[in-house]
Amino acid sequence: MSATVFPKAAPGARTFLSGGIRFCGWAWIVFAVLNLADLAWRGRDMASVVAAAVMLLGCGIAYTVALRPRVVADDEAVRFHNLLRDVRLPWDAIDRFEGGDAVYAYVGEERHRAFVLQTSPRARARTELKARREDKKLPEAVAEYMRGRTATDFTVEQLRELAAERKKDEGTPGTVTSTWAWPAIMALVVPAALTVVTIIIASV
Repeated sequence: MSATVFPKAAPGARTFLSGGIRFCGWAWIVFAVLNLADLAWRGRDMASVVAAAVMLLGCGIAYTVALRPRVVADDEAVRFHNLLRDVRLPWDAIDRFEGGDAVYAYVGEERHRAFVLQTSPRARARTELKARREDKKLPEAVAEYMRGRTATDFTVEQLRELAAERKKDEGTPGTVTSTWAWPAIMALVVPAALTVVTIIIASV
């Protein structure tokens, strides 16, 4: 997990994302670009067109699943950029953040889940095992702080701190909004349709 500031983000915004998943996404993009270049250079049959369409579909999946998901916290709200939807949660509307297997934001009886930084029980067990191995290399206070904590836990802790700083007690709470992420949808639909069409043409 990493918390960073993106050039296009609002001033003071903090972005939480998974470095490992993003690396896999970019690795696929590079792999696909190299293969598309090879197909453009040497491909001369319909099978090459089908392969190119599949590569483009893979790029759409890589963008939607690996490169797009993130949590962005600015002065006004927290935004969960999930696979196909974006959820904007004003600080005043959020009752609390919870962790566990994912980052959750509670607004009244509603629970909003961030896709990025999800943690399985197995991953949590691996983190605990690794922390025990590293305990002897760290100062006691640092080891105690790190023990058994995942990227999800650290993100929730930072979001709670930001909420305490930026949440206002007076006034009417803001409205939670959820919108479709059309770039992600198009990144999947267009190459998927192209793949189906090319497969049909190739099989005729």
